[in-house]
Amino acid sequence: MHKDTLTLVLNGEVSLRDYSEAIKELFVLVNGLHKDVAPQTPIEWFIDSLEAGSATATVRGSVDNERDFDSVERVVAAYEDLGQCIRAGRQFSCSPSVKAAARKIVSLVNGRITSVRFETSDVDVEFSQRPDELCKPEGEHVVEAAYGSVRGRIQSMTNRGRLRFTLYDLIDDSAISCYLAPGSEDIMREAWGKLVAVEGLVRRDSETGRATTVREVKDIVILAEGKLLDYREAIGAAPGFLGGELPEHVVRRARDV
Repeated sequence: MHKDTLTLVLNGEVSLRDYSEAIKELFVLVNGLHKDVAPQTPIEWFIDSLEAGSATATVRGSVDNERDFDSVERVVAAYEDLGQCIRAGRQFSCSPSVKAAARKIVSLVNGRITSVRFETSDVDVEFSQRPDELCKPEGEHVVEAAYGSVRGRIQSMTNRGRLRFTLYDLIDDSAISCYLAPGSEDIMREAWGKLVAVEGLVRRDSETGRATTVREVKDIVILAEGKLLDYREAIGAAPGFLGGELPEHVVRRARDV
């Protein structure tokens, strides 16, 4: 599978100004990494997807000659390494423009924007604080992974390189990136737009418990959805609704006692 995409995610209430700043710095960062690790190869970067819920931007590298594709993968790998180095407090060898752009992106965390995530098809690194200095430790906040499931609605898919789709969480409508395990493409049939449970390796924010990504997706179960006026089936479920003791009588009796 080609590894040709990288993703930037902003969670929380993202203003147009903040999103514009993030995209501008992502452009600087990606082009800087390109010049650092593959300066001799022309690479054109295209928007692969833009998604709401969480402000998510995925870009894809393209080359004219298939033999040059390893240059795209080197840039994607450098993007992964950069995020991991910031998280672990390790120094990362790159141009000043890349360091400055990464610092500005992470510094977008401001309370309204609750976290920023650097993501690829294999790696995601999330920041929920503004580090004082690039490549300095940020604390023990990590993203944990375990096999499990997440419920939501599938609203977008892409099959360039590796099949990736976005699940909008049933609870808070945040966008969760999901990646199918190789050979599992058939389980996506009839799932688009449906309420589903996605099973796989779920990464969650250790502070909020919110799912961030699901990798190695093994199964997608389409869930039954309620119909209009189904709530009427609940009539009679509450004691007293169809002739029992009224609540005000219970309260009055308790007060008199």
